[in-house]
Amino acid sequence: MKKSGLVFLALACALIIFGAFIKPAGSTPTDPPQNIPDSVWAIVKKSCYDCHSNDGNSMAAGKLNFDKWDEYSPDKQLAKALDMCDEVQKGKMPPSKYHKNNPEAVPTDAEAVRICNWVKQIEK
Repeated sequence: MKKSGLVFLALACALIIFGAFIKPAGSTPTDPPQNIPDSVWAIVKKSCYDCHSNDGNSMAAGKLNFDKWDEYSPDKQLAKALDMCDEVQKGKMPPSKYHKNNPEAVPTDAEAVRICNWVKQIEK
């Protein structure tokens, strides 16, 4: 095999190996963070994660980042969850600009209730 062929093969193998460890932009973890039940995580993935993650909007992720949820103290998790409930109930999250381009991401009334019921459970 020619030297250039070996270099190409080595580069291709390296890309494949590194690709297995790098999270693609816009991808969502399959497992929910600790303390977030699957039923709530499904809503978060649909309605919140695009902006509130490492790959999301920096301003939104600065306020709440689900990729860092497990790093938050229990008190901080509760405060963030309470804010989440409040914002979703008032229809402020996701913001109206996001609604226009992603109408399927808007949580239903039942999903807002599910989020708030989860928050009530962790408040105890």
